[in-house]
Amino acid sequence: MARVASGAGGGASGLIELRLDSPTGQLLGSFALSNTGGWQSWRTIPGNSASVTGTRTVYLKFASGQPADFVNVNWFHFRR
Repeated sequence: MARVASGAGGGASGLIELRLDSPTGQLLGSFALSNTGGWQSWRTIPGNSASVTGTRTVYLKFASGQPADFVNVNWFHFRR
């Protein structure tokens, strides 16, 4: 689950990918993002990810295909 806001114009949208052990590692899950109505207009969005055991590093990879900022992140929440 993630709490995000976006005031990106021009129909910009993006994706946050959860990757295991490196920015190009196994894809665990993703969050699709779009304009929420403003940089402080927060939405909580659900997401699913694969289970991971042990102590590992999880990378958050942000992609939009746009040169401008597209997301403001408040928090992420991971559950067991």
